[in-house]
Amino acid sequence: MNKEHTLWSYWQGLLRHFGLRKAFLWGVEGLCNFLFSPLPIILGGSQIRSLVFRPMFKKIGHGFYSSPGIRLLHCYNMEIGDRCSLNYNVMLNGRGGLVIGDDFTSGPNVTIWTAEHLFRDPSRKVLEQGEIEKPVFIGNDVWCGTGSIILPGVTIADGTIVAAGAVVHRNTEPYSIVGGVPAKVIGYRKSSK
Repeated sequence: MNKEHTLWSYWQGLLRHFGLRKAFLWGVEGLCNFLFSPLPIILGGSQIRSLVFRPMFKKIGHGFYSSPGIRLLHCYNMEIGDRCSLNYNVMLNGRGGLVIGDDFTSGPNVTIWTAEHLFRDPSRKVLEQGEIEKPVFIGNDVWCGTGSIILPGVTIADGTIVAAGAVVHRNTEPYSIVGGVPAKVIGYRKSSK
C-alpha cells in the first residue's frame, strides 16, 4: 500500500490544513449531513435540519428552510440571512467563506463552492499544487435556478436571477439575469408597473 494514501495520512493532512477545531466541526457536519439530510419535509425534516445545523453556522437568520438531500460543508464559515430556502440536493461549501443575503432561494441541485485546486503547473500533478480558497458573496433577493453552479470568488449582486444550468465564474450586476456556460447577462429584471 502506498504510504501517501493511508487513512492515517489523510487525517494528518486534514489536521495540518484545518486545525483540530475545524477538522472536528467538519466531522460533526459530515455526521449531521448523513443522519439528517435525507429526512422528508412531511416528517419535519426542514425544522430538524435547521435546529441541528443552526449552532454550526457563523451566523444564520430566521426562516431557514431546506429540502431533503442538502449538503452543508464548513458551516463555521457561512453567514446566511433571513428567509433562505434551499431546495433538494443543494450543496453549499463555506470553506473559503460564504455570505448569503436575505430572501435567497434555490432550485434543486444548486452548487456553491468556495475552494478550488491550483492547476497551472503542468509539470506537477494537480493534487500536489495545493488549493486556493475564495469567498462567495450572494446579495439579497437572489434566485439560483436548477443545477446552477457558483464558483469560488464570485459576488452575486442583489436581485440577480441565475438561470438553470448556468456556471457563474464572474460577478453579476444588480437585477441581471445570467445564464449559460460560462454565464453571461441574458436580460434584466424589469418592473411590471
